[in-house]
Amino acid sequence: MKAIIPVAGQGTRLLPHTRTVQKALLPVGGKPVLEHILAPLIEAGITSITFIVGHLGGQIREFMSSFDSMEVTYVEQTQLLGLGDAVKLGLEAVDEPVVIVLADTIMELDYKNFLQGHNNVIGVVEVDNPEDFGIVETVGRRVVDLMEKPSEPVSNLAIAGIYRLASQLQLRKALDKLRADRVMTKGEYQLTDALKLMLDNGVVIRTEELDNWLDCGTEVTLLSTNRYLVQQLPGGMFVHPDSKLEGSTARGSSIMENCMLIDTIIDDCIIMSGAQLRSCYIHDEIVKAGAQLNGYVTGR
Repeated sequence: MKAIIPVAGQGTRLLPHTRTVQKALLPVGGKPVLEHILAPLIEAGITSITFIVGHLGGQIREFMSSFDSMEVTYVEQTQLLGLGDAVKLGLEAVDEPVVIVLADTIMELDYKNFLQGHNNVIGVVEVDNPEDFGIVETVGRRVVDLMEKPSEPVSNLAIAGIYRLASQLQLRKALDKLRADRVMTKGEYQLTDALKLMLDNGVVIRTEELDNWLDCGTEVTLLSTNRYLVQQLPGGMFVHPDSKLEGSTARGSSIMENCMLIDTIIDDCIIMSGAQLRSCYIHDEIVKAGAQLNGYVTGR
């Protein structure tokens, strides 16, 4: 089965880090976010991936160069017109299934089961702030309505960022219809609106609730996800073998390659590659790649 992974966005919610690092390649739990996303997809049998690239797309190409067994293609999204527009660029006019996976969330679910069968399935998760998400209304597991970031949500069941659609052609026609009729939500062509159009035309869509959902789309959630992931590692932290700690203590953190920490304490941090820290105390922060900090103290 083919997967489409949109990674064209500029990652504005993760500035300044995304000025120099593609958002899907930011480290969390000692690995790039994208590596966490790809591993279960490949294990479940995905052999073909189309990336929708834009900002720092060359970094995605370089990262994927080591995945020799995968058939990987890239499509440039020259105008950021929304997730629906991005997905459409990767669809083929064939009546074959496709899985769409967003690159700012690490999801825990039974991927093999999710990818099997002939149904249209959306991964969902309960949230406290449904107005910030695409939302589904269901009867049992069957979707009866969808809406993108509604001001008055009728449900707290959010679209989590993974979709299995039975027909690329069917979805492509729905997205073409949105474009032809200039149906936009918040100035963008939304995948949720295309799925709503399919639903209104009688297409059956079901939901699959995720076992766990780890957001990586903001600095706060990236740090929270990192904290969860390193807790699964020996010692509850990650230190790249090319990094050195002298007279330093690290807890609940990821320290990436070529870093040096001298007389420093860090708690619940992500220290990006090449950072040099001396006599610092840093808590709950992402230290940018190549940072040179001396005596820096934070405790937010």
